[in-house]
Amino acid sequence: MKILIVEDDDAIRGMMEKTVQRAGYETLSAPDGAQGLKLFREFQPDLVLSDINMPVMTGLEMLEKIRNIDANSLFIIISTLDSPEFILQALRLKANDYLVKPALGKKLTDLIDKYATIIAGRTKTREVLGMIYSMTLGMKIGNDLGLVSKIVDRLMLETEQVIASKDRIGVHLGLFEMLTNSIEHGSLEISYEEKSAAIESEVQTWKSFLQQRYQNPLYASREVCLEYQLGQDRCEWLITDQGPGFDWKSIPDPANPENLLASHGRGVMLAALQFDEITYIGRGNQVRLVKKLT
Repeated sequence: MKILIVEDDDAIRGMMEKTVQRAGYETLSAPDGAQGLKLFREFQPDLVLSDINMPVMTGLEMLEKIRNIDANSLFIIISTLDSPEFILQALRLKANDYLVKPALGKKLTDLIDKYATIIAGRTKTREVLGMIYSMTLGMKIGNDLGLVSKIVDRLMLETEQVIASKDRIGVHLGLFEMLTNSIEHGSLEISYEEKSAAIESEVQTWKSFLQQRYQNPLYASREVCLEYQLGQDRCEWLITDQGPGFDWKSIPDPANPENLLASHGRGVMLAALQFDEITYIGRGNQVRLVKKLT
């Protein structure tokens, strides 16, 4: 995976370059948005990491120009704790995720590794599905989080001719987040506190924790059911897990910039920005996602 880093602070840019290179990724960097845009055209990266406030051209200006060139590259905005309104603006301009300074060490590599998995799983040669205007698809999904990327890629094949190019990567990532959430917090009943404790330890600890959950008879046989329906004016996904549910009314509103700095609910908030409707049903173990077609 090729990564472009755009950051005007020499020390931070150098630290990020070393972190990304140590993780095994090809990288180039630029000190401002104008040079970043030039490198984007030449380097054609899979993922861009960019600061917001920079001379010559800001990260938001660069993001807007990049989205006019390429709707499929991944863009992660980097901001500070005192500027959540810029994070929300970036997400509305089709940034895919965000990081808050100075947490750019393990959190940076974890986020990059997640997106590397998604990119690796994306089908390079697309099936031509023709002028399908109506269809339904049902899937039963086990608890293996490692399969989520491939499952989402399969689901996106069914939307190839109907969801606009500019929206496809956002919907892809939104489905990834919601399916991951339904398995982790639904079927496997992993709390935010349990996940945070495992991730902040050695990587193997998180893997071991997952293996224990997979092998626990209480969770081992659980499945997530996914129903997809394509209509003339919308794509709709209904995701149902076998967990106990949760208080979905407590999910932070992603339209409020301050909520983007909350300690949990990040994935669901990011997903909420990609769909036209998200409706939780019953006790919260069922969610309907809607993307309207234009």
